[in-house]
Amino acid sequence: MLTRAHAQQRVVDAFRKRRAVSGRLAHTLGTLGLHDGRVLRDMVLANIIRKAGPERFFLDEDIWAARRQLHSTTVTRIVIGALLLGCGALIFLQ
Repeated sequence: MLTRAHAQQRVVDAFRKRRAVSGRLAHTLGTLGLHDGRVLRDMVLANIIRKAGPERFFLDEDIWAARRQLHSTTVTRIVIGALLLGCGALIFLQ
């Protein structure tokens, strides 16, 4: 079973492979080798994947990059917070 991040990356890779990165270059899901699953629907709701017509979609590279940056920043903050809590606990227990 794929993790959510891996599933999203597979969707992005399919769009990039077909160069479906603008409304003018949009493709159908069948052409991209994709199906309408939860991961794709969530990416549409997040505007990472955008509709260019009733059956055609494209990858918004700017939104994808911004979401990846946000995710990276959030993970970094969580790790730093955990390290600070650990250090604080060590100091407190001494």
